[in-house]
Amino acid sequence: MFEWIKRLRRKTKAPARTLGSRDSSADAQQVELAEFAPGIMPFLGLTAYLQLELYEASTRAVSGAPELRSKDVLARAAGITLTKHQRLTAEIRRRGREPYLIMEPFAPVIDRYIDRIEVPDWHQHVLSIYLVGGLFDGFFASLAEGLDDGYRDDAIAILLDGSGRDELRELLAAEIAADPSIANRLALWGRRLVGDTLLVSRHVLTLSEGREFVASEVEPVFTELIADHIRRMDGLGLTA
Repeated sequence: MFEWIKRLRRKTKAPARTLGSRDSSADAQQVELAEFAPGIMPFLGLTAYLQLELYEASTRAVSGAPELRSKDVLARAAGITLTKHQRLTAEIRRRGREPYLIMEPFAPVIDRYIDRIEVPDWHQHVLSIYLVGGLFDGFFASLAEGLDDGYRDDAIAILLDGSGRDELRELLAAEIAADPSIANRLALWGRRLVGDTLLVSRHVLTLSEGREFVASEVEPVFTELIADHIRRMDGLGLTA
């Protein structure tokens, strides 16, 4: 996976998201993330739990922030992710289900992921919030395009709400400008984050109700997500 990311980073233009046909003589088949959409309840459970974890990560960053400006930016980010969580769980309740029961099956894989990316370094932690939030919101918004449900448009709108993300980027940029020595460490951490995040995303695709998951064929589906990650890293002056 990492070699594929490196090849993508060297390209001047992102390639189309295509998967090779099982018949090598046939034309490549274009595949969208939307084709791997799960059912509405698994989708709501996953996204609601992820937003809850992002909220908790943001609140931990607030407590470790070195100054009031940083606390203010991170508190706003925490509030935005909590609002997303609440809107998603409200839809679960509207359908007569308990949110914690819908989220519970997905907690182990997400908790293991959070454990892998949890670090004591405050700058790396803030970078995680910025990059992981963007990657997962983009991933699930693309996946939501394939939902066969009336909540589809609302789900996409919730996930594509990027409020607070520019402030996080500006906070990180200011920290790097104040101490350029942290840039290399953050660049390495950013590369680690994208790999772990894609592993979770691959797991989510196995929940598809519309398309068979074939592990060896899915990497090109993530092309646009990786391109977005590269743009966020480049915006901070970091090499993805």
